[in-house]
Amino acid sequence: MKSRLVRSIWRGWEALFRLFAGVHPMLPGEPHLFLLATRRYMGKPFAVDGQEIHRGDRVIELHINNEMVLDLLQEEQKSLIGTTVKLLREAQRSLPILARVVDSPAFQNEHVLYGVTFIHRGVSKLGFETIPLHSSLLERTTTWHLRNIFKIVNPQAEKMLASHPDAFVPKLVAISKERLLQLYLESQQTPSVDPAASDHVLV
Repeated sequence: MKSRLVRSIWRGWEALFRLFAGVHPMLPGEPHLFLLATRRYMGKPFAVDGQEIHRGDRVIELHINNEMVLDLLQEEQKSLIGTTVKLLREAQRSLPILARVVDSPAFQNEHVLYGVTFIHRGVSKLGFETIPLHSSLLERTTTWHLRNIFKIVNPQAEKMLASHPDAFVPKLVAISKERLLQLYLESQQTPSVDPAASDHVLV
C-alpha cells in the first residue's frame, strides 16, 4: 500500500515537472530511456569532445525516464547488477533513436547533450563522458532523495545499498552532438557493451 501511494505521488510529481520544465519524450507515444528538453545552460563551464559549454549556451538537456528506472528497480529485487544490464540494453536501444531525433532542424542551435544522473557507470563505452558535480549540496540532496525512493519500492534496498555503497552518486554526463551522430547515426552501428565485464554498478 505504501509503495503504491508513493508511486502515485511520484507519477504526479513527474507529470508536473515535465510540464513546467518543458521535458518531453523523444518520440510521442513511445517509451524510451531518454527524455529531452532544450534550454540555456546555467551551471559551471565544462568541456566534452573538445566542445566548451559556458553559462548561457544552448544545450540539449537529457532526462532519464524515471518510470522505467523504477520499474527495473522493482523487477530486480536482489541485484543492482541485473538493473545495470537492463539499463545498458535500454540505452543501446534508445541512443540510435536519440541521434535521429537531434539530427533535425529543431536542434540545429544545440551542440552538446548533457544530464545529471545516477546512471553513469559504464557510459564511457557508449561515448559519453562523466564529470563530477561542483555542487555538494545538489549531490547530497539528490542522493538522499533517490536512496529513500529506492528503499520504498524495493524491499531488498538496504542490503543492496550496503553491498554497493557508491551507488546513487550523481554526476554530469555529456556528449557532443557531433560524436553522438558519428556513433549512432553515421556509422549505423551501436557500440558494443558487455555489461558482465563491468565491475561497477550503473545506477
